Amino acid sequence: MSNDTARSSPSPSRPAGDDSSEFDGRLDDGSDTIILEIVEAVAAVTNQELVAMSPLYDTVDPEALTDLVTSARDQSVDVSFSYEGCRVTVSSDECVVVEPTER
Repeated sequence: MSNDTARSSPSPSRPAGDDSSEFDGRLDDGSDTIILEIVEAVAAVTNQELVAMSPLYDTVDPEALTDLVTSARDQSVDVSFSYEGCRVTVSSDECVVVEPTER
C-alpha cells in the first residue's frame, strides 16, 4: 500500500502512522457511518476539508451502496467508483480502500 492510499478497517478510524493520508479502520453497520468513513478517508488522502468536498451522493447513491455491501455478507462484493480524484473501493468484508488517481 502506498503512502497515498487510505484503507479503512476497525473503527474508529485513526492515523496508522506519521503519514496522515493512511489509516486503518473497519466500517460499522449503518449508512451514515459507512458514508462518513468513505468521505473521511478521501479527505485524508486528498488533504481536503470535508466541507470543501462535493457531496458523495453526487457520485454514488449512498443508500444503495450501503445496502449492497452490508447485505452481501455471505458473498464477496467489491464496489469501486471515482470520487474527488480518487478510486474508492468498498468491500462486503467491511474494508474501504482509497487510492488517488490524479496527482
